[in-house]
This record gives sequence, C-alpha cells and structure tokens, in this order.
Amino acid sequence: MLGKKETTATVGSGQTLNTIIGRGTVFEGVIRVENSVRIDGTFKGELICSGALTIGQSGQVYAQLQGQEVYLNGVVRGRIQAEKVRLDSQARFIGDITTSDLGIAEGAVFHGRCSMETGELAALYEREFCQEGPVRSSEPIMVSSASR
Repeated sequence: MLGKKETTATVGSGQTLNTIIGRGTVFEGVIRVENSVRIDGTFKGELICSGALTIGQSGQVYAQLQGQEVYLNGVVRGRIQAEKVRLDSQARFIGDITTSDLGIAEGAVFHGRCSMETGELAALYEREFCQEGPVRSSEPIMVSSASR
C-alpha cells in the first residue's frame, strides 16, 4: 500500500531536525520552529527555535537568533540569545551574544559583545554594577557553585 514514509533526522544533541535552509536558498522573514534548524543557505530576519540551531560552513545569516543551543560555522551578523553558543573554527560572527555557556574554537572570528547571564550572577551584576554603582566593600562577593 502506498503511504507517506516518515523520515526524521537528528542533531548531535539527539533532538529532531525539523527545518533545513539548504545551500543556494535565500529566505527573508520570521521563522518559529519546534525542535532544531540547520542553515546552509542565506537567511535574513528573525529565527526562534526550541532546540539547536546550526549554521553550516556555507551559511550566511543576518538576523536575530534564539534557541537552546547555537552552533556557528558560517557567517553570522546580528544578535544571538541561547543557553549555549559555540563558534567553530570557520565561524565569522559580528554582533551581540547573550548566553550562559560560550565556546570559541581556534580560528573563529568574534567581533562584538557577549553577556554571560545566568540567574544569580545576572542578578548580582545588575544589583552591584547597574543600579548602585561598583562594589565598594572589601568583603568578597559569594556566589554559590549551583548557579554556574
């Protein structure tokens, strides 16, 4: 009997890869995806995914990106917000990153700002440096290891 054959791909984290923007494809706009995305073509706009976002070596992205994990090996200009960000050796990134876990491989280019915000540390930074000025006390600031 004829029927639809279900095929699924998974990424390194074991999540389902739902969307691929292939080499030679150009997409402009907003994408919201459950699970993971891979971009090997050109994307301009905003991308929000609940899983991993991978920009392949041939990928060119000019966008605001949001995901659980972001892996870059292509060219990206914009803003990234994710729990984990990795710039592989061929990555070229210009922009801002907000993450709690950043890795940059030898050979990668990162030109911009990074804010490493995690619960207690972000609150501490906000309280001590943004609202009340720098810490004036000679006592050390204690941060529990559970927040790292």
